[in-house]
Amino acid sequence: MNLLKRLAQGELDPGRIEVFSLLNWFVAAAALAGMIGCAQIKKPAPQARAMPTGLHFDQVGRVTLYAGEPCTPQIMFDFHGTGSTVWLAAPMWETKILTGAANKNQRVHVSGKWRHGGQSKCSYVEVTTAELTR
Repeated sequence: MNLLKRLAQGELDPGRIEVFSLLNWFVAAAALAGMIGCAQIKKPAPQARAMPTGLHFDQVGRVTLYAGEPCTPQIMFDFHGTGSTVWLAAPMWETKILTGAANKNQRVHVSGKWRHGGQSKCSYVEVTTAELTR
């Protein structure tokens, strides 16, 4: 309001105010565009294929906490092994080991059995043992 009063009294140059206002809008738009450009949408990696229930799983790789909505509530981890990503569900003791490995980006040896969730194409490994490796 004070700005309009000063403009009406002839104390301010209207051309300068427009340039200043446009410059503020340009800087704000550039900052907003920069923030939007830096935002990343993390999608969970797709699973390779459906596996038969009961088949044994035994691999070494890295785990991450599952990002997304699982096809069954037991899934808590993504296992990144040789060439594919596998969903893991684990009991409490193995969950502690896998969570620590995920937070520290450590390699783990995981054994378990393949299971199917309620939805189609929902195969995951029910972990029976998990141990840190070098």
